Amino acid sequence: MIATRIKQVFYPVYILPKIFLFKKQKLKRLFQFYKQKALLLTSLSFRSAGLKVFSNMEEDGIILCLIASLNIEKGTFIDIGSNDCINSNCANLVFNFDWEGIFVDADRQLLKIGERNYKLFGKTQRLNLKFIQRRLTPENINAVIDEHRGKNEIDFMSIDIDGNDYYIWQALTCVKPKIVMIENKIEYGSYDIAVPADSSHFKPHEWGASPLALTKLATEKGYTLVAANKKGFNIFFLRNDLMRENIPALKLKDLLNDPEIKKDFYDSNYMEQLIKKLEVVK
Repeated sequence: MIATRIKQVFYPVYILPKIFLFKKQKLKRLFQFYKQKALLLTSLSFRSAGLKVFSNMEEDGIILCLIASLNIEKGTFIDIGSNDCINSNCANLVFNFDWEGIFVDADRQLLKIGERNYKLFGKTQRLNLKFIQRRLTPENINAVIDEHRGKNEIDFMSIDIDGNDYYIWQALTCVKPKIVMIENKIEYGSYDIAVPADSSHFKPHEWGASPLALTKLATEKGYTLVAANKKGFNIFFLRNDLMRENIPALKLKDLLNDPEIKKDFYDSNYMEQLIKKLEVVK
């Protein structure tokens, strides 16, 4: 409760320097730079595109590079697991590029923080933004999204719910976003596993899916792995029909062989025990 009130008081001060005119102009110029590179078929480096504005790490820059390469300056998003909607992978899209879309989270108080601040800066008055309080499951995901998404195609979707990310995306059929960013359990390395968050057999730190499991799911759904943040726990997929000559696929083995990422892997003994537990549960 205290942390929530502190956020309510200080968020406007936190937001202001991120949306000043010079900041917006700089981001717009960067968008045009990436767009021009795409037009010239110059190969894009998402590794060097990282930039933090509102995102947890450098996801904002990767997203900017991707949407510029597809020439989507103003689009539509779905943020699943949006938290307070400010420390969000979609906040920069709203504040600096006037995107519209849906924030979904199970915590109504966190959503209220976001809604209040977007209203304070005039965004809810001009843009179609929805703040949906719902605990999403594979069983209700399509009904919830269908109810609120409108008619526009979804350009970007972020899935970050600390657990059932894999099963939510697997069940999602009512939309096929152009770009999907999803949290994975990078600690599982090259193991092909997805641990459900609704099972009492596993601890919270064991919930989630490996990058291999998510990449295989993406392939089934018609997507290609194209980028990841530096720690590897957020990975980006592009719909296959939108792949371009200048957007190289990211090889999973290259991601998993990154020294900065490998050091976070769980050791083989722990993984063997976890796999045995999964087999018992199944």
